[in-house]
Amino acid sequence: MKKIKLIIAMSGLTLLGFTSCSPEEDIKNPDFNPLIFGEDFSKSTEDGTALIAPGWINYSEAGTLLWKQGYHKVTPSNIYQGYAVFNSYQSGQASNIGWLISPKIDLDAQEGEVLRFECAQAYVSSAANSIEVLISNNFDGTNVLGATWTPLDCTLPTTSSAYFYFTDSGEINLSSYTGKVNIAFRVKGSGTNTSLDGTYQVDNIRVYKK
Repeated sequence: MKKIKLIIAMSGLTLLGFTSCSPEEDIKNPDFNPLIFGEDFSKSTEDGTALIAPGWINYSEAGTLLWKQGYHKVTPSNIYQGYAVFNSYQSGQASNIGWLISPKIDLDAQEGEVLRFECAQAYVSSAANSIEVLISNNFDGTNVLGATWTPLDCTLPTTSSAYFYFTDSGEINLSSYTGKVNIAFRVKGSGTNTSLDGTYQVDNIRVYKK
């Protein structure tokens, strides 16, 4: 039977630099002025536990798995960088679909908004073990499946991408959307099908005025 879990945290923003590769390495920080929204998951929960980030909704559509908090050490600074991770490996459930949904982002307060983030994969061998990036302007904060979600066109890691290498999404034009919107990351996987039990990581989410 499908089980649904919903985690809603208090609203808040984390505004730090945008990175790539093994995040924080070998990339010049783009200009994010003015920054409208930012999240790098550096101030959430313990490593490997269900992610509780300020204002974000962590929701399980199928199975019981939720997005988790991840950390990795960045060299040469040896600082731990946070990220969000979804992995159905050994879940024991035939279907795992997890949503990570942002707080409301006001697109009426300015014009020319773009979204940018980083995403990595590991052990993803099938296109059916997928990640989608979606936007909604009618999500009520509770009924995830009752809202209208539109896929956003962006660059995502593929099955041939290097494991744990963060791919830059590129600038995603949001200027055609109005009102207060939510951005969602939705992963489909399986804990009983070894071709569908890969890992996705998301980090350094930014919405800014171009």
